[in-house]
Amino acid sequence: MGNKTNDQNWAAMERLRFIESCAWWKGVVNRQDLVNLFGVSMAQASSDLQRYLELNPGAFVYNLRQKRYEATAEMRCLLTTPRLDEAALRFLSGDARSVWEGWASGKQGADCVAVLKMPARSAGPVVERRIFLAVLNRLRVRVRYASVNSGKEEWRWLRPHAFGHNGARWHVRAWCEKNADFRDFTLSRIAEIEWSREQTELPVFDKNWEEWVTLRVSPNRSLKEAQRKTVERDYAMRNGVLKLKVRKAMEGYLRDRLGLTMADGKPPQKLLE
Repeated sequence: MGNKTNDQNWAAMERLRFIESCAWWKGVVNRQDLVNLFGVSMAQASSDLQRYLELNPGAFVYNLRQKRYEATAEMRCLLTTPRLDEAALRFLSGDARSVWEGWASGKQGADCVAVLKMPARSAGPVVERRIFLAVLNRLRVRVRYASVNSGKEEWRWLRPHAFGHNGARWHVRAWCEKNADFRDFTLSRIAEIEWSREQTELPVFDKNWEEWVTLRVSPNRSLKEAQRKTVERDYAMRNGVLKLKVRKAMEGYLRDRLGLTMADGKPPQKLLE
């Protein structure tokens, strides 16, 4: 039998988070918003609003004429971390319920919001499951992999031990028995993987995965002073420098994403170096 108390506490917290998000992003919140979205009574909605004010005094004030709560300029968020991407899809179109619930499924209903969707790069659930189990249980697996470098598709033995994501697609970090080295294998290029229960240990320590490096990013020195200041503000730099900590094995992906020059003499990009 389910724990109704926990369910009720969770539902109450969801309503409080919604109140905070409404007040922060829309600037106003009223009882009807809660009634429409959560199906609670007017009395419960009033109670929720008062409870939130007890948690966060001064967050909003009641406008008797408009019969609504209006957020103050000094409001701060206690229960949520404000994110523009969520707010845009939650509040810029449609009714509160459809927009709020649609966010979780990635639906877009706002005429003034457009989100670029990149082509999906998926290996499929079977491959992803077996690779996941291999990482989780330290299994040795045999995969049929399509290599872009060689242009060939062939079977090889891997010993996966970690996952990486470059912002666009997943790869698995694994010891490749063919190359006797650690390599990154893009999941969507794994055409097939055999089921395995063979546990194994890594033959050597993956130094590049375990080691962390800190990149110091600064505006391109060829930019004018006003342009440099704009870049510094855009990337929230401190004293003209942005420090980014990343695993050594992921450094190249981060540089590619930011358009950073490498130490091999590649020319600097437009904004950063």
